[in-house]
Amino acid sequence: MYSTSLVRSFRAAGSLLRTSMTRNGVFSILKRNTRQDTTSATSQGTSQEEILVSQRAKRPLSPFMIYQPQLTWYMSFAHRATGAGLAAGLYGTIAAYAFGGPDSDTLVAAVSTLPPTLKLAGKFCISYAFTYHTFNGIRHLIWDTGKALTIKGVYGTGYAVLILSTLSSIVLSVI
Repeated sequence: MYSTSLVRSFRAAGSLLRTSMTRNGVFSILKRNTRQDTTSATSQGTSQEEILVSQRAKRPLSPFMIYQPQLTWYMSFAHRATGAGLAAGLYGTIAAYAFGGPDSDTLVAAVSTLPPTLKLAGKFCISYAFTYHTFNGIRHLIWDTGKALTIKGVYGTGYAVLILSTLSSIVLSVI
């Protein structure tokens, strides 16, 4: 599969690296440093395991205690959630029609009996999920071109997505 000259050159390079590391004393320095660490830890009366246990006791239990939540975290989660919700709604509706669920007239009659505030809230939720997912997808396409990848650009496009989604959802839910 490989030519014999290529294999020989790799073997020669490996043996050259081994001899140079041995000649320069890299291995002996590493061994000496580990021996000094263990002897100094035992000479102080504490073992390395006790030091590790005391350090672990001071550490936070999760990264959420260390890092502050950021806009990008929330927007990433919301993008995935809206995509999954829209897909579940679409496939659920298709499956309901395919398996003989209620027809369109029945659904229209059921929705028309709902109070206007509930219809408005439902339209807003559906339109917000759709517009948010669409505008955030456009934002990701802009990132794919290599633009707006600075912190300022990421936050600017994030706030733009939130504002555009809200405004367009208000317009779509009132219509």
